[in-house]
Amino acid sequence: MELARCTTASRPVRQHWLVDGQLLLAEVAPLNAGHVLVIPDLHILAAALLTPDARTRFDRICRAVGLRLTEYFGRDSYLTFEHGTGRTGASLPRRVKCAPTEHAHVHVLPNSVGPGVLDLLDQYTKSDGYIGSLFDPADWTGRRAALEAQASSYHSFTVGTREGERGMLFRPPAGALPSQYFRRFLARCARGTSVEFSVRSDWRDEVVFADGAVLHDIAVTAMFLEAGEWQAIPDRNRTNTLTPTRWHD
Repeated sequence: MELARCTTASRPVRQHWLVDGQLLLAEVAPLNAGHVLVIPDLHILAAALLTPDARTRFDRICRAVGLRLTEYFGRDSYLTFEHGTGRTGASLPRRVKCAPTEHAHVHVLPNSVGPGVLDLLDQYTKSDGYIGSLFDPADWTGRRAALEAQASSYHSFTVGTREGERGMLFRPPAGALPSQYFRRFLARCARGTSVEFSVRSDWRDEVVFADGAVLHDIAVTAMFLEAGEWQAIPDRNRTNTLTPTRWHD
């Protein structure tokens, strides 16, 4: 699967871990240390398009990673978000995926914002004219229905603890939230400098790989994945996660 690996010298490989049919990657433009991508090993555009059995396995891995992140990084909860679509970007009124590869993936990361993150998200989105609804992340009905609508996209944001998950679901009439919307929200919540906000809210290689703090967080995340109790036997041909590549989401 080329999203995770490439054998040519001009397109370096990213480390990955294959767990129960799902790929785990250290995000190359992390919002903080512990920012992981969970990717189904099936070429689809949204996790809601997985079969019920596959969704169960995918949910289990996302939750296992999230709970381990809370322990490893000393947080009280974890966050996940996904921009899902039922059609390729070229056929949508507004582009949903922010990177060249259109493939389902869910961001999982430690919650560095705090317990009020959903309230902050509600305020942030309403100020931009976007209205979300509270939803049960275990119920995929709303997300599947969104893919069948004309806009054919959904945007989910969840908070998880050992007690369970809760979240907000967005189905903008225009077809999509602006590119990297949740990323910009979380970067703004970090209350860093304008330069730090620019780096953390942008996935471009020329931005993130010029920043030492970003490289540090990628390395820390890779170490977290390496130590994960859920991982299968690792691929012996992995190369450095820190190698810049344009083949990422």
